[in-house]
Amino acid sequence: MSGKKYKTITVRDDVWRRTQEDANRFQTLNSNLPNLLNNVREAAQQDFQQRLRPLEQRLQGQAREIDGFRTNIRDMERETNRRLQQQQRDFQRSVEQSEQRQQQALNRSISRLETAMEQGFSQQRQEYLTMFNEQRKETHDLIDQCRGEYTEMVKQEREARQKGERILQKQIDQVVDNIEQERLRKETLALDLLADVEKVWQDIDQNYQHQRFAPGKLANLHRGLEMAQMNIDSGVTQTAIANCQQTYLQLADLRVELAQKEQEWQLLYNEALKELRLLLTEAKGNREVSDPSAETEAEKSTYPVDYWSNGQLSEYEQQLKELDNQLIQGEKTLTTEQVKEINKTLEKLQPRLGEILEEATLNIVSSLMRVEIADSIVEVLEEWGYQIVDEEKDAIYEGDDQRKAFVVKVQKKGNNGQTGEEVVIVVTPDKDSRTNTIAINTFSDFLDENFARQKSEAIFESLGEQGVQAQGSLQDNHAPDERYRDLEKVKQRPVEQVQQQVQGNQ
Repeated sequence: MSGKKYKTITVRDDVWRRTQEDANRFQTLNSNLPNLLNNVREAAQQDFQQRLRPLEQRLQGQAREIDGFRTNIRDMERETNRRLQQQQRDFQRSVEQSEQRQQQALNRSISRLETAMEQGFSQQRQEYLTMFNEQRKETHDLIDQCRGEYTEMVKQEREARQKGERILQKQIDQVVDNIEQERLRKETLALDLLADVEKVWQDIDQNYQHQRFAPGKLANLHRGLEMAQMNIDSGVTQTAIANCQQTYLQLADLRVELAQKEQEWQLLYNEALKELRLLLTEAKGNREVSDPSAETEAEKSTYPVDYWSNGQLSEYEQQLKELDNQLIQGEKTLTTEQVKEINKTLEKLQPRLGEILEEATLNIVSSLMRVEIADSIVEVLEEWGYQIVDEEKDAIYEGDDQRKAFVVKVQKKGNNGQTGEEVVIVVTPDKDSRTNTIAINTFSDFLDENFARQKSEAIFESLGEQGVQAQGSLQDNHAPDERYRDLEKVKQRPVEQVQQQVQGNQ
């Protein structure tokens, strides 16, 4: 007669706190990680400067084109170009100063990171999150600064344009006063003004990303130029001049708006790309961890994080790579709102690696704890005359997977020296790392039920003294689980089958 006794156990709070502390002391194996992060930041800065260069070259090209203007718009355009170039220089200087501050902050972080890496994952992750938050704040402060500069520039632009409008109006009035004699001069002024404003429109169309940052606005403004041409063709030159004048003012406002939005986009895009690369580098640098409790380097065990997190590290890296592809492939098409959404996603993903590392290290400690629990049970059974026959064959992980149940077989010799009663202990983890189910399977031709219960109660009483609390009463099955009798088959069992079995046992 054989049987099975089983009960769910939970690690006591004080013991579990010590277990969590043990898990937090695990260390990353990549001691060069802070320097790798610094290299990522430097590469991101160089890429950013390369993306800013075309903005400066665009303004230089505009300055050359202005010389070909025919009307007093030329003077207004020169002033606008001068202000835009000054703002671009101020912007690049602000970016450089921001990068210097970030470099100094990272240099300070490197020493703290090196210390934190020795202290364990909790301190390490805190330093990373602090670094990311400081970097994000720096970027958003710079965006606010640029917005303020553009607001002031728009004010200056409008004051300058009001002055230009008065000069242009004076020129128009001179023509109107002599309209009978100066009809051709008025028509020439209208045509020249239309040609100048058309150049401004074409410059924005060719050199600014208006469809990304102000979709449809430039196309709408071209209608004013079309109307001006129709009025010139109809001989209504006064109206054509007014159309050109109004369209130019709107184009000038649109150009400043596009320049401001493009700078903001560049800052947000750079923030997303840099943060993404930092997270990827950090993830790669934490693919393996070691137990710091070993006295010598040779005794240190190495644990792959992806394995112990059940593939979550790979999933996390894949998420980051997909976002990286989205940024790279969308450099010419992503809108500001889309980049902001990516930044929000990255902000949510920042704590994810810490959660994965915590789960992985808890799973490691939990696995080791299952061995300790099984050892404690064996010690109790040894007092009843049981023993492990073969340490290598009779103490295994189900499916040869250390994340799964730990299984131990002990035997008690019969009177004739032959194999007598066999007891197989199965310590199966629950979804909660601190909870396990202990099953005691007894295989015997004759089983004393009272003795079996007494033996089981002694086991759980011993575990209770070690900080393991049993939940509920001892459960009985008249038949043991035959799937655990042959430990060689248990060890070779496919992982998928093990998972199904665990769910079935629960």
